[in-house]
Amino acid sequence: MRRDVKILLTTAGLGAVAIWGGAFADAAVKMDTFLVTDVQVRGVRYLSEETVVALLDLTPQSSVWSDTEVWNDRVLAHPLVKTSRVTRRLPDGLLVEVTERTPIALAPTPTLEPIDAEGYRLPLDPVVYRLDLPVIYTTRVPPAGALLVPDEVRRLASEVQHLMTSDTAFLQRVSSVAWTERGAIVVSWTQPSVDFLLAPRSPAARLREGLGALADAAAKTPNQPPKVIDLRFAEQVVVRRETGRGQ
Repeated sequence: MRRDVKILLTTAGLGAVAIWGGAFADAAVKMDTFLVTDVQVRGVRYLSEETVVALLDLTPQSSVWSDTEVWNDRVLAHPLVKTSRVTRRLPDGLLVEVTERTPIALAPTPTLEPIDAEGYRLPLDPVVYRLDLPVIYTTRVPPAGALLVPDEVRRLASEVQHLMTSDTAFLQRVSSVAWTERGAIVVSWTQPSVDFLLAPRSPAARLREGLGALADAAAKTPNQPPKVIDLRFAEQVVVRRETGRGQ
């Protein structure tokens, strides 16, 4: 169909909707002019555009005037999709705007599996996607088929997200996170090998204090680097030469 004819039909359709509302939409569903022939997808990184289009489950009779909420619910059903919005692009197109869930850590399920900051399990192969993420140490694993990991794991995932927003450079060195026996958080680096003991939701300024203490201690005793930087208590930084995961 010529572009100018399509534009004319689209304009006429919009006018008809304004005048007749739902009555026109019901009739337009059966018109060939409004059959879906073009779908645009935005916002995907891990999902392919083809996968999102397949989620819509369109048929040759699908019309742009069909219920967009039905399509939206189908896209939202995918575990990688956090938000979705399907809109019409008259006369024959759809726009699907997707926000994907972002992998934030690897959690035992019992194998290591990516999860997002809310604790949703994400069907992503860490090797295929080269996910260099902190490992959450815990003995709690989700029941078979569960979409969410256990609460204590979700709270650690939320702490990892907090570290990311507080200091991205700090998080990039983190190899693992875990709860201590007393409810603090132990954040482990491998290079250098050191544990940071933190209170939940430690602010960025507190992380900077810990990094300063680490640099100072390493400079003073390069042959005996610190093993623990304890930042649990306000206005106090404790540097120790042995590990303290149980504290």
